[in-house]
Amino acid sequence: MTPQLIYVETANLYVLLVGNKIGQIQTNVDPGINPHAVRVESLDATTDRTNVHIADRNVYLDKSKLYLDAADITTFAAWLYGQMPDASTNAFGKAMFGYFAGSMNFTDVMVAAGRAAGVPGMRQAQGEELYFMGRARESDPEGFTEMAAAYAASATPKAVE
Repeated sequence: MTPQLIYVETANLYVLLVGNKIGQIQTNVDPGINPHAVRVESLDATTDRTNVHIADRNVYLDKSKLYLDAADITTFAAWLYGQMPDASTNAFGKAMFGYFAGSMNFTDVMVAAGRAAGVPGMRQAQGEELYFMGRARESDPEGFTEMAAAYAASATPKAVE
C-alpha cells in the first residue's frame, strides 16, 4: 500500500490516500508546500467502489477530479465535523455541498451512505434509492455494519434506575 498525496485546488486540501482510502485530510492554501503531490481541480462523488481515486482531465472531463465513494465521503464528513463541531446541521450541510460543488452524484451518494450506516431519522430507501444504498454498502461492508450497530446501540433506550 503506497501512500499517495493529492492536492485539491478548489478546496485547498491535501488528501493522503493509503490503500485507496482516506488516511488524512489537511487544509492548506499553499499548493506549493509539497511539489510531489498530485494536483486535481475538484472533489466529486461516485457510486462505484473506487480503486483509482483520480480522474485526469480528458476528452470527457473538463477537470481533473478526486472521486470519493460512500465510505470515503463518510470519512470526509467526519473530518469536516471535526473542523466545525459547533456548526448547525444547516451550516454543516452547506459546507459539505460546498466542497462537492458541481458533483452530479453527491446527494445520492451522501444519502445512501447515511441510510447504509443506519442514521436515525432517515426514511426507508425505496426504488432507485435501494440501488444507491447497496452500492454504498459495497464500498466498505464492515465499516457500514459497525456504524449501523453503533447507531442502533445509541438508539436503544437506557434503563432508568
